[in-house]
Amino acid sequence: MPRSARLSRDDWAAAALAALAEGGAGAVAVEPVAARLGASKSSFYWLFENRSALLDAALELWEREQTDRIAARLTQIPDPAERLRTLLRLALTTGGGDLALRLTGESDAAVLTVAGRVTRRRLEIIEAAFRELGLPAEQARHRATAAYATYLGTAALARLDAAPADTDAYVKELLDAYLP
Repeated sequence: MPRSARLSRDDWAAAALAALAEGGAGAVAVEPVAARLGASKSSFYWLFENRSALLDAALELWEREQTDRIAARLTQIPDPAERLRTLLRLALTTGGGDLALRLTGESDAAVLTVAGRVTRRRLEIIEAAFRELGLPAEQARHRATAAYATYLGTAALARLDAAPADTDAYVKELLDAYLP
């Protein structure tokens, strides 16, 4: 972004989110994020009180884009099996899993709070779909947990360039295994 462009809080949050995805919470620092944006460090202080506020904005952006926006999209799909298929396909192709996996390994309290909230929300969405498919609550919860663990495991494999190449076939096999 050219230095003359006026940067918004969302611009800074997006750059901080990219730093978070690459290097964890420790990589979210004012100077490197400013350099990423081609901005001055002083311009940061017009928008944020401190580094913690920047990290919070990055986490809010991640939650909004990778959970809230997707959850809203899923509510438009009436068939729970198709909702799960869409969710899995999105999860495995958008790269959000890599960040979810990284954030679960963080020790920063703010990161853990948001990662926990996002994880619980995602599990609720998956569990609700399984319940709509007729599974009892406990079984739906167990399958949701297994499906989410599979998602995180696949994200870990992707980081090692060892994830399945054919996402559609992989999603079909997973759904065949998890659907009642």
